[in-house]
Order: sequence, then structure tokens, then C-alpha cells
Amino acid sequence: MGQVKQAWMEDELRGFTLPQLGEKYTCSKHFDDTYLKQYILDNAQPGQCSYCGSNTRVIDIHDFMEYVMTRITSHYGNPGDEALYLESSFYDDKDEEIPGFKRVGGFVTPAFAIHFESARELLFELELVADDEKLNKDIEACFLYDDWIQHAPYMMTKGQELSFLWKMFARMVMHEQRFTFFKRKEFSGENLTEDNGLMDILTELGNLISENGLCRTILKGTEVFRCRFTRDGDIVRLFEDITSAPANLAKQSRMSPAGISMFYGAFDYDTAMLESSPDGLPTKKPHVAGRFTTITDLTILDLTNLPLPSFWMPSDWEGIGFLHSFSWEITKPIKRDDRIHIEYIPSQVFTEYLRYIYQPANNGTIDGVMYKSSLNGASSNNIALFYNQNSSAEVLELQELINFPG
Repeated sequence: MGQVKQAWMEDELRGFTLPQLGEKYTCSKHFDDTYLKQYILDNAQPGQCSYCGSNTRVIDIHDFMEYVMTRITSHYGNPGDEALYLESSFYDDKDEEIPGFKRVGGFVTPAFAIHFESARELLFELELVADDEKLNKDIEACFLYDDWIQHAPYMMTKGQELSFLWKMFARMVMHEQRFTFFKRKEFSGENLTEDNGLMDILTELGNLISENGLCRTILKGTEVFRCRFTRDGDIVRLFEDITSAPANLAKQSRMSPAGISMFYGAFDYDTAMLESSPDGLPTKKPHVAGRFTTITDLTILDLTNLPLPSFWMPSDWEGIGFLHSFSWEITKPIKRDDRIHIEYIPSQVFTEYLRYIYQPANNGTIDGVMYKSSLNGASSNNIALFYNQNSSAEVLELQELINFPG
């Protein structure tokens, strides 16, 4: 067999071809993705970019595309290579639809399977689109297939399974089993499925928090603000008048059910006022603002500074992507009224997991959660500290009370 034919067969088998070595070079400025830029810089040498003409640090397009295509083909491939059912053996006619399934290039896949109808669509999804069209065409020329689909399309990816587990957990604690769910078999400490070897969703969240270093320290002396709206006859003079509510008055909130007292605050007055306002809007209604400082270092889960998810990041990109959607789920806007909001229950259960089960890297305890405000006009982040009216005095000191009489 000739070398050319042998090379062609190898390209067909792996699904891509590569440019000639030493033919063209690219610099990092043509890409937006931080990790792609860094890969180019880490593997670059002085030279001239073939696309913008800059004399700078460049990488051989052959070497760059070898890295890119190896990463892509480790997750995606040709539908014809994934042991899928033929469309003709699954449907009775071309117009038939079956819930939970879809047609892909003459084959049938589960509806959740990630599929791209063209290389360009795949490149857009993975943010591998350059600012130079010649470079884009050279990249696209390496793809030998039009259709691309996730490997093992009958199995969920890790990101899909994490999202599915959270949705099932949320539905369970809202509508099925709220107080004894730890007795269910999925919380037995064993792997739930063979797809990704995942445990129950709370354990997986704990693993993601630890693996990505999401716990950090708020230093002693950090300012925290809390507001209380007042009515005629209300007197706010002391620490206990402005800190966490007494247990018998503690209302349901994002991280705590009714009767569980926690300290909710923000890192500036404006955000604290918005969060305490009855309708979440700026108001001149009478209220009092308390300015506190922390009197000890606190360990908190920080959901405000998650790494940007990218297919090209060296760490767990699917886990990071799930953390972003999870953070949104537990901080999304919920209408403010006096009815019972079961939408709070999943985040309340997760909070109790953090307080009483999760072990941070320092083998200590978690003091609270920092999260983004869902309100328009908020200028800082929020914090929920796991301290009630009495115990909050162990970690906070009231510096001043500011009255806004309205």
C-alpha cells in the first residue's frame, strides 16, 4: 500500500487531516478563548504569522490543529461510528416522530445527544472561530465529516448527568420526599450509574467545590451591611435589633426555611437596601442600615467568581459549566410575597449540606455562602452567614446604625 493511500486511510479513521508541517503559522491574537491563547503562547516560537503578517510568537498550524483535533475527537465523532440505529429501522416513515429521539444523518439518537450538523457549527460552539476567514477555512479543511456527535450518544455526558441529577433532586425535595430523602438508595454512598460514575448530587457538588477551590477566606475586618425596614413604633438601637432575626420571626429565605435564623447581608449599603426592600426596588420607605465588620476570619463558599467554562480549559470544563447553571438556579429571582415558595427548598437543603456534612479542605466548617444578587441595580454581592441572632455576635461587630426616616 502506498504512503499516500496509507495516510488517507489513517485520516479517515481518525476523522481529520492536518496541514503540511512548516507551511503556515498563527499567532494567539486571532482567538478569543483564553485557554486557546495560552496554549499557543506556551508552544510558540518567534516567527511571522501567516494570517496577519505580525512578527511575533507563532505556532505551526500543523501542531496547533493536531492539538485541537485530538481534543475534539476525544469527545465527538462521526455518527456512523457510534453504533447508532439506522433511521430506516426505527421509523415507519419520514414524518414519524418518537418522543425522546431525533434523526441524525440517517441514524437515530436520544434527543439529549449533542450533535452538530456542520464543522462550522461545531467550531462556533467550541469557540474555535478566528477573526481571520482564511484561518477559519484552514481550520475547517481539517474536518473530514459534516455531522459530528458526542461519543457514546446513548449515555449522558458528565454535564448533562449533573444537570439531570440536580433537576431530579429539586423535584424530589419540592414535591416528593423532603425530610427523609437520605434514606433513598441514591444516597447510599454508591455510584448511581455507569455513565460517568457519579454519586448523589450533593456529594458531586461537594466534590466540585473542593476540586475547584471555591471556598475562600473573608478576612477579619471586612465590612458587611444589613438593612431593616421599620414601621411606626419599631426601635432599632442595638446589635440584636439589626442582626439575624430571632428564630420565631425568621421567615423563609433563599438559603434557610422559616424558623432557621441566618444573617443575610451585602457588601455595600445600596445592595443591602435593595435586598431588604419589600419589592426589591429602591425606596425611601423608613429603614435602618447596619454597618458591621467581621471580627474573625470566615470560610465561605464563593459562587461569585467561578472560572469561565471553556471546552479548552485543562480542568473539568463540564463540571464548571454545571456550577454556573447551578449558581443561577439557586440565586434566580423569585417573586416576593407572603406565600410559601417551594422553589427555595433545593437551595435550603444544599445549604444544610454545606453546614453539617461538607468538609472543606482545611477540615473546618463553612461559615456561609457568597452569591450574586439577582436584583437590577445591585452593586455588590450578597452573603448568607450561618449564624442566628445570638451566634452572629461571635463573628460580627456592629460599627454604626444609619437611620433613613423616609
